[in-house]
This record gives sequence, structure tokens and C-alpha cells, in this order.
Amino acid sequence: MQKFSYQLNEHDRRIRRKWRWASVGFYGSILAGMILYAALHWNPEVNYASVDSVPHAKVASNARH
Repeated sequence: MQKFSYQLNEHDRRIRRKWRWASVGFYGSILAGMILYAALHWNPEVNYASVDSVPHAKVASNARH
């Protein structure tokens, strides 16, 4: 049978609190991953940058010959 928090002793409240934070963290990370996935794949016209598409700057020398 389920008990309310005030019906538990201090040790059991501590355990319940730890499990609550563990479950909130677990399901929160799944939710954050789904939101991030949806944000990145919402618009198919968005192009992602890659290492090869970065233009390389040429360094100009100021020395005169």
C-alpha cells in the first residue's frame, strides 16, 4: 500500500527523495533529447555545417621584398 511522505520515517523519506531525483533526471534527459531531436529535424531546409565546408582564410604577408 502506498504511503504519504509524512507517514514515512526519516530514512525512508531520504530514499524516496533520492529515487524521485533519479527518476526526474532520467525522464528529463529523455525529454530533453526528444526536444533537441525535434528542434534539429523540424525544418528539412536547414543545412548543417561540416568540417569540409569551412572556408580557409589565407594569411597575407605584410613583408615587402
